[in-house]
Amino acid sequence: MGKPDHIELVRHSEINEALAARLWYQKMIDYIKDTVGEGAEYANDLVRVVLSERGCYYQFRDLPEEFSGVLGDGFSHEFMGSRQALQLFEAVHDLVRLHDLRTTRELSLLAFYDQPIGGGLETAYQYYYQAEPGEESIASTDGSYRPGVLPVFFKLKVQSTQAVPVLGASCGALFFVAYLTDRHLLVRIPQVTGLAANLGQMSGSLIVH
Repeated sequence: MGKPDHIELVRHSEINEALAARLWYQKMIDYIKDTVGEGAEYANDLVRVVLSERGCYYQFRDLPEEFSGVLGDGFSHEFMGSRQALQLFEAVHDLVRLHDLRTTRELSLLAFYDQPIGGGLETAYQYYYQAEPGEESIASTDGSYRPGVLPVFFKLKVQSTQAVPVLGASCGALFFVAYLTDRHLLVRIPQVTGLAANLGQMSGSLIVH
C-alpha cells in the first residue's frame, strides 16, 4: 500500500477538524444546559426554551444543533403581542438593510416563517455580514423577507453601533419565538465584549451560538 498523497492528508485533516469542532460545540451545549438547569420552561412544536437565574437557552426540537444559550444574568426576557413583535422584526430588518458598513463588524439574521420540515431551511430568511480589520467584508443573503409577516422564530447576532435601539447595546444577540404562550417571547442578550467564549471562561456571561 502506497503512502497517502497530499490531497488525501488534507482531506483527513479537514474531517478531523470538523469532528473536533462538532464535539466542542456539543460539549458547550451540554455544559450550558446542565448549568442553566431547571427553570421556567416554554415549548412548542418548533423549539424549547429554558430560563433560570443561572442563564437561558433555546434548542430546536427537530434540529438540535440549532441552539443558543448564555450563562449568568446578562440577559432579559419579555412577552409581547403580535403588533409589537412585528414592529421589532421590521426594525431588525431595517438594521439588515441600512446598517453602516463603517460601524458594523458583524450582523447575522436567521428567521423562519414556518416550521422547518426535516431540518431544512426552505422557509428561512438569512442574512450574514462580517468585516474583519484589514480583510475584505463578507455578505450573503438566502431566502426572502416577507413584508408584514411575523416569523415563528428569528435570531439576531450583531456588533454595530446601530444595534442599540433594537438590542439595548452595540454588541450581542437576541432571539424571538412566536406563540410559546398566548403571546410571543423575546430574549435579549447584550454583551459588553465579543460574542465568542470558551469553557474556561467561568465568571460573568458565557454565550454560544
